[in-house]
Amino acid sequence: MCTVTVNINESQIRKANPSLTSMEAISRWVQHLVDTCIADLACNDESLKPYTMEELNVRIDRAEREAAAGLGEDHEEVFQKIRERFAHKEEYEMAAAI
Repeated sequence: MCTVTVNINESQIRKANPSLTSMEAISRWVQHLVDTCIADLACNDESLKPYTMEELNVRIDRAEREAAAGLGEDHEEVFQKIRERFAHKEEYEMAAAI
């Protein structure tokens, strides 16, 4: 565990996000950004393990069967999930620029 000190320019943060009406709200928002960034950085060795060609072919075959059966998600649904997943990154970048 470590301690992180963050210098906050309250007026600039409030300009960036007017819904933050108190230092407590700003602190919670900054803590959320820090927690999210730390969670994004956390990974284990298993997640970095490359697939074998056999594993890739099995995944491709399964995906092709699902697509032929009409299963899966529309590309717009996938893009919406991506936008939602990475929305916090824009908040982080905005806060980091201040």
